[in-house]
Amino acid sequence: MKKTPYLALGAALAFAGHLGAAEPGAASPAAPVAPVPAAEAPAEVAAKDPTAMTALAQMGSYLRALKAFQVSSEIVKEDVLDDGQKVSMGSRVEMLVARPNRARIQVSSDEQQRLYLYDGKTATVWAGLLGFYASVAAPPTLPELVHVLNNKYDIELPLQDLFLWGTEKADPGAITSALDLGFATMGGATCEHYVFRQPGLDWQIWIQLGDHPLPRKLVITTTSDEARPQSSSVITWNLAPSYNEEAFKFEPPADAKRIALAEALPNSPEK
Repeated sequence: MKKTPYLALGAALAFAGHLGAAEPGAASPAAPVAPVPAAEAPAEVAAKDPTAMTALAQMGSYLRALKAFQVSSEIVKEDVLDDGQKVSMGSRVEMLVARPNRARIQVSSDEQQRLYLYDGKTATVWAGLLGFYASVAAPPTLPELVHVLNNKYDIELPLQDLFLWGTEKADPGAITSALDLGFATMGGATCEHYVFRQPGLDWQIWIQLGDHPLPRKLVITTTSDEARPQSSSVITWNLAPSYNEEAFKFEPPADAKRIALAEALPNSPEK
């Protein structure tokens, strides 16, 4: 079975917040643009709607300014069988984040139960149904933690782009197309619907309008796979969570078994 990763666009999206900011508000779909000769402007530049790119930047800046937040998300992820048939897998994610260096992520599905904890010094993965856990030394910030887990241990945290948008891990050139599709309602919130394209991925995002430009839905299509599997997530936000420091620390049960976290192969491509 070929696996489709959790919703994680990586550093290609992390430029949000570095493109400049404008006042939040509704962005109207851009009018059609007449073809421009290649000698004057590359086609990929003309395909980037500036309202879409600015909205992504504003969202990234806003997310970086949040000191703490809690999200609940319903994720549907497609896997592709060896014969090309797609199967859908559902999971629920509960996430509590306190910047710069604390996170608690609970993942529940029919296949597995996982708890990820990070207290600024240690990262722990707890497989409660199996009774196993692994703890490793962790870097001092959430974006750095994402990088270490991705590249050293081949682990992708659910919704890890919430930690990357707007950070210094920037690659705006990876996006080749950006369009504003107009208004939409998502989870009871009025949003603007945007679509983006980059090598290997087509993705859509619904960003809440107004003073809180939050991502409310993500859909990612893997175009490098001929089966074009998708992952989608609908996100509910709480911007004033109640928590204490114990929420981010792991106290293993008496019968828990500690194991080593397997490292990725040395020749694995960096994410």
